[in-house]
Amino acid sequence: MGIIRRKRRDKERRPTFKNILTSILATQAAIFLLLLAGVSLAGTAVAFIATMPLFVVFSPILVPAGIASGLMATGLAAAGGSGAMAVTVILWLYKRATGKEPPKLLSKVLKRVFSGGGAAAKLAAKPEAEQAGQTAAAPST
Repeated sequence: MGIIRRKRRDKERRPTFKNILTSILATQAAIFLLLLAGVSLAGTAVAFIATMPLFVVFSPILVPAGIASGLMATGLAAAGGSGAMAVTVILWLYKRATGKEPPKLLSKVLKRVFSGGGAAAKLAAKPEAEQAGQTAAAPST
């Protein structure tokens, strides 16, 4: 039994042609990617040095424009998030007050808006899941 184990170990340690070829190709790909990264870094440095005078000259315009753009993007994100939360709260209140599910049109809109998931998507998906459960349960009774 010891001889068989030695043979298996020897076989596993020997490189195959496929392993050697894979190593060579992977090394070439890594070298190419390193060269590409170096060229990109050099090009970025040259572009930065070339455009630095323009940034210095136009900084009285660019800095306020950057601040204004940042504030507008922040406001837009806050407005969108607040609107989504408002719709979620309104649907929750509707369901809580009436005991009914929201209209299907709202559910479809919410599914499209909140396709990633979250409370509103779960709330929108709930009526269809309950209906599917009711249809599955109906024939058995």
